[in-house]
Amino acid sequence: MNPDPLQRQLASLQAKQDLHELLANYCTGVDRRDRALLESLWWPEATMDFGLFRGPAAQFCELITADNPAVEMTYHFTSNELFEINGDQATGRAYVIGMSALRGEGEGTQHVAAGRYLDHYERRDGVWKFSKRLFVLDLNFNGASTAVWDSGIGAVVTRGQPDGDDIHYRF
Repeated sequence: MNPDPLQRQLASLQAKQDLHELLANYCTGVDRRDRALLESLWWPEATMDFGLFRGPAAQFCELITADNPAVEMTYHFTSNELFEINGDQATGRAYVIGMSALRGEGEGTQHVAAGRYLDHYERRDGVWKFSKRLFVLDLNFNGASTAVWDSGIGAVVTRGQPDGDDIHYRF
């Protein structure tokens, strides 16, 4: 194999790894309500279409990380990532499952949303960021909370926190 095809292949693999890490950091930013991290993932003119919010990504970052006493915890993860790299532009698709525990007037509730993110990315000065993001909802489940926090694993395990107090920041 001559070096040019190998270099192109390595560059493509590096771009895909960088985009994978972008998606992972997005989930962390949302779940830990880490506005600085989340804002660092978008180009200034980027847009987000989340259904409940359509507009500038900077406003989305502010909204999604704002203190909301009704939201006890969120948990997101992505999979089935597929990226198409075209120089400093790329498109991608990633399946996502997002879970939320909400506090209510009485019992808490749990929500699961499953769907896909359809993304446009741009690389500037060697850094990949989102330029456009669309969330597509495929499934959702909602119900009364079944969480158990006072016995079993719930009583003894390190619990995640929805902010900078999360163990992630000091582990």
